Amino acid sequence: MRSCNKRFEMRLPEWEKHTAETMAQSRGITVSELLRRALRAHAGLPEPLGEEDRNSIVALRRRINAIESRLEAGDVAEIAADLMQARADAQALLRR
Repeated sequence: MRSCNKRFEMRLPEWEKHTAETMAQSRGITVSELLRRALRAHAGLPEPLGEEDRNSIVALRRRINAIESRLEAGDVAEIAADLMQARADAQALLRR
């Protein structure tokens, strides 16, 4: 993840500050991270991938490459099931 080295100050009513702190604590993140996520969501920006997600994508790419190799060899029967599973895994990863 990129370093966050720019400071931004906000003034909020006490109840909004408390709400932000409570939401952040319930998610196990800092208020700064909560606000960054809200800003990205509001602006339609993608969420940066964490290490686990990057590793999952690498594994998924390897699976796709293996499926393509088998497709070239003509192993069509098992490939359909593997493709369906890879698609489901990709969708699950995107929903994180």
